[in-house]
Amino acid sequence: MELFRRSGLETHTTFLLGAGASVTSGLPGWDDFATRLLIQSGSVASPETAEILLARQDPLIAVEAARVSFGDRWQQKLRIALYEGVTSLKPSPLHLAVVGHFLSGDDADTSLATLNFDTLLEQAIERETGEEVISHVENATDHMQYRVHHLHGVITPQRADAVILTLTDFSDLIADTESWQLDYLESALDKGVLIIAGTSYRDPDVRQWLHAALRKKPLKHDAMVLLARQSFAVSKDQFAEIRSALSDQWRAVGLQPVLLEDHSDAAQIIRELRHVTLPSYLSPQQRSRLLWEAHTRRFQDLQSTHVDQLERDASTMREALDVDRLNLTLWLANGEGELVKWAAQDRVYRDLAALRTVSTGHDSEWIAGKALGVDEVLIQDLPDDPTRRWRSVLAAPIPVPHPDFPAHSAAVLTLGLPEEASRYDASSMMWAGSLAEIADQWGLELSAVAFDH
Repeated sequence: MELFRRSGLETHTTFLLGAGASVTSGLPGWDDFATRLLIQSGSVASPETAEILLARQDPLIAVEAARVSFGDRWQQKLRIALYEGVTSLKPSPLHLAVVGHFLSGDDADTSLATLNFDTLLEQAIERETGEEVISHVENATDHMQYRVHHLHGVITPQRADAVILTLTDFSDLIADTESWQLDYLESALDKGVLIIAGTSYRDPDVRQWLHAALRKKPLKHDAMVLLARQSFAVSKDQFAEIRSALSDQWRAVGLQPVLLEDHSDAAQIIRELRHVTLPSYLSPQQRSRLLWEAHTRRFQDLQSTHVDQLERDASTMREALDVDRLNLTLWLANGEGELVKWAAQDRVYRDLAALRTVSTGHDSEWIAGKALGVDEVLIQDLPDDPTRRWRSVLAAPIPVPHPDFPAHSAAVLTLGLPEEASRYDASSMMWAGSLAEIADQWGLELSAVAFDH
């Protein structure tokens, strides 16, 4: 977090979101979107053929074929391809974190921009404020309090406006040396820090605009890009091997890389930004470590207290889930990228050294570690095993509040369940509220042990 303290954050922040923000909301990434257009236009017959076409030539050229085939129906088909199969759509944690930052400051200290066609940022603002939000596809000249700039246009289920998608679109835009998008990014870096999240940086116009904008920016203002291991689909060991090369590559083009593990880490970083310049600031990792150390110092007396509480919570969840039996377990993060099986309703642990430790992250082998990594409630079936008591497991991250800094997930509850996950997933309305209340209460209790002085 030290990088942000000297980035221009204190004067102004501009967020630029890419496809990674919306993919987690259920919308297609660029390749999937292009594949849909190619198949629906009849340019290719199958997803496999589309994949070959996109992989072996510039994808922007490939999409030109779909545009020619659709003709006057191009804008209509864009809407259909983007929202195909989507029955409900809600902002992702990254959208919500950005909007939370935007709304927590004054009217002029944060700007919002996106490379995405959807209006999920606008939806998040409208949900919080009840006010109308304008989607801009040109530099704003109005005096609206809430606005989002769409550098590549807008596609909603009802309309498509100023869409930049094909090679021709990008070539024309790059040739325009006075485009509003270039002016917008130059202004963003002139005012303060530009934070880029959820993008692979492969759009040629964005590279061109930033190349020009970075040459003019004040020395104390940075363009920062949040890069999650999850986006690269590599293991922790592989990521460790390429970290140095990744950092060097991004710095070589003038951007300051911030390397993360999971997409949820990007959202948490954004939630932290209002606090990082404080002299007393503690990062989420530091707070997790303090939380762990405070609990280990009181290991013996907390064991019995926590086991009793877990049994009471288990009774609540048995009723909510309509089951006769389940097993509730509390896991604590140790601040070292690991999760420790701290307490369970059916036993009292006597030896701290004997507690099970598992890795965290979106690709953890343990659902507890995965739930902490993605910062979402998860449910999944367990492998068949005649000796296993449980058929499925439910996991919920626990947000732990701090008196001075944002809450962050530093613990997990898991529930071993007697039937397959589909049975409980279909009735989530019956138990989700109870589970959320229990998780929030645990967050308060864990926080009190570590941070109430």
